[in-house]
Amino acid sequence: MKISFATLAPVYEALISGEMSRKEASDWAIKLDQEWDDDIHSVPSTVDVPKLFNALNVLGAADLKNSPTEYFYEIEDFIDYYNEHVKPQLG
Repeated sequence: MKISFATLAPVYEALISGEMSRKEASDWAIKLDQEWDDDIHSVPSTVDVPKLFNALNVLGAADLKNSPTEYFYEIEDFIDYYNEHVKPQLG
């Protein structure tokens, strides 16, 4: 499968809307990253790989906590990241 920002956008949207839990989004992103490392997936030459990698890493950290009760990223952070870095790449 070729991965791009269009691959990540539905997961960001599901996380932001609450349709997907933080753990589900994180697990999905970590699995995709591992598969990318294993050359199961590729990235089209038109995609900015560092930006895609960063967007995947942010999703992978969706369930990262600062403390037992606080997440490192608030949902507003995902909204901002999606609007500033993912959505513009969708064309």
